[in-house]
Amino acid sequence: MGDTASTEATVSRYFTAWTGRDTATVRDLLADDFSFAGLGMQIEGRDAFLDAGTFPSDARTTLVAQACQGSDAFQMYDSTRGAASVRIVEHLRVEDGKITTSTFVTDSAAFMAFLGRM
Repeated sequence: MGDTASTEATVSRYFTAWTGRDTATVRDLLADDFSFAGLGMQIEGRDAFLDAGTFPSDARTTLVAQACQGSDAFQMYDSTRGAASVRIVEHLRVEDGKITTSTFVTDSAAFMAFLGRM
């Protein structure tokens, strides 16, 4: 089991970097074999995840809650973009200071509207 304080520091940096579109920091925080699951898709590998896109540059995002225990972290955040808003919950796993997995849970329709794809 990982160190809770280290996990919290890593995921806090990740949240700030991801929502701030700081790709260099995000790249540094994700393990090479990072795995993402959410919205009915699975992405394997840090580079494949980063190639899939970045967080919308005009989104306003607020971290609602964060909880960490050992290697596991949960973040809940609200994002608004124009008239569209979405609540996202993410389960992150950290090993050796790198995020190895992200499981992303949200309302698909609200997320697509947030992205402007509806």
